[in-house]
Amino acid sequence: MSLQHAILGLLTHKPMTGYELKSIFDNSVNYFWTAQLSQIYRDLGTLESKGYVTSQIKPQQGRPDKKIYSITPKGDGAFQKWLNNFPKKLSIAIRDEICLRTFFGSRIQLEELEFQLRKFIKEKQEVVNALRMMDEHTDHCKDNTSSEKIFFQRLTIKKGLLVFGAEIQWAEECLKELDELKG
Repeated sequence: MSLQHAILGLLTHKPMTGYELKSIFDNSVNYFWTAQLSQIYRDLGTLESKGYVTSQIKPQQGRPDKKIYSITPKGDGAFQKWLNNFPKKLSIAIRDEICLRTFFGSRIQLEELEFQLRKFIKEKQEVVNALRMMDEHTDHCKDNTSSEKIFFQRLTIKKGLLVFGAEIQWAEECLKELDELKG
């Protein structure tokens, strides 16, 4: 998957500025797909040059003008094609820093590894809390959002809760075993 497909998918909901897209990345899909504002604007430019999105300038008083992007029929077709073409492999290359640090845990003080695992748990718990809030928010959006969209959003939230919950459980078990090792 590319960031461009994520942008096209988000633009199927409504026209948005790059800043609004960044806000959606930060507040909803960031637990499975992240993006920097500079990446979003770069890819919006690429999408516009391909004819997948168009932009319209909206003047504002006392503030810089807004550039609002909309998906084109060509862009919608490209997005649909991407959705319908199953890749050869869905799994991604894994780069898990906490696992790498734990793998080399014999090279640092146990207290430092415990500190890092606790910090990892806290970080993942914050994501779990945010996902739970998102799930609650979907309950309140039923009037403005189709139940079909909510259903599919909830499927991704469910995966996030299970994955991050398992990571927390793993780190807690590591802490128990480290505690036993210290004896």
